[in-house]
Amino acid sequence: MLRMKRLIPGRFISLVGFALALVIPIDAATFYVGVNRSHFSPAALTIEIGDTVVWENQDDFDDSHTTTSTLPFSNPDYWNGVLVDVGDTFAHTFNNTGIFNYDDQLDTGTGTITVVLPAVPGVTLDSPRREGNWFLFDATGLTPGRTNILKTSTNLISWTSVSTNVATDSSMTFTNTITLPPRFFRLLELSGQ
Repeated sequence: MLRMKRLIPGRFISLVGFALALVIPIDAATFYVGVNRSHFSPAALTIEIGDTVVWENQDDFDDSHTTTSTLPFSNPDYWNGVLVDVGDTFAHTFNNTGIFNYDDQLDTGTGTITVVLPAVPGVTLDSPRREGNWFLFDATGLTPGRTNILKTSTNLISWTSVSTNVATDSSMTFTNTITLPPRFFRLLELSGQ
């Protein structure tokens, strides 16, 4: 997962550092639910937006099953998967928050998927300060051992990496030259390393 962290806006001489606060899941998680006889296992699951749930027919008696949303067919979050044979799977990616109930239309099983927003990142960056020909950002709340990339942009579309570090502690200082024109900054933390 690639998480963008917030840089706090600050004014520095004629240079203004702006911040972006975005969380973008790159490697969403996959969760598995077994269908056996008259139940789903687990029957209740909490996931984040962008995660995928895979249902698998594990019925010992080779019965067919479905995983069918209780939402109206016209709802964009509706799904219906048919699992005819043992080992058959059906996957659905959840792109909206909410509580999604489902059932097995060929048996009595029911289940619930609760979809939540990703946790708010704990990384903060102080306003930049000048030291010699550099300005510095102090970051706190970092995860030791994870790679952090400071990026810059003049238009919020094209981004250039200006500093890459592996956090050895929960705080660290990022630097950049003051000779650059005013620009935006963001800090990316690579996770899952």
